[in-house]
Amino acid sequence: MKFRKNANLIRFIEAVKKCSGDVYFNSAEGDHLNLASTLSQFLFAAVCEDKEFLREGDVVCDNAADYEKLLPFLEEDHH
Repeated sequence: MKFRKNANLIRFIEAVKKCSGDVYFNSAEGDHLNLASTLSQFLFAAVCEDKEFLREGDVVCDNAADYEKLLPFLEEDHH
């Protein structure tokens, strides 16, 4: 799923912490960041300034139920 245009990324990371499974950000370049990892969260935050990078990447949840927690930040029509 893709990020909404004006998603609050700080609240997104807070929501990720409440997920029961792993949540990944997969970049268009092939990078996979497990957002359950503090190091990956730091790297993700560092690239958040590049809005195009975020719009081209995908958010993937191991546990399908976790998408419900993240829907306020994601575009539903790309699921």
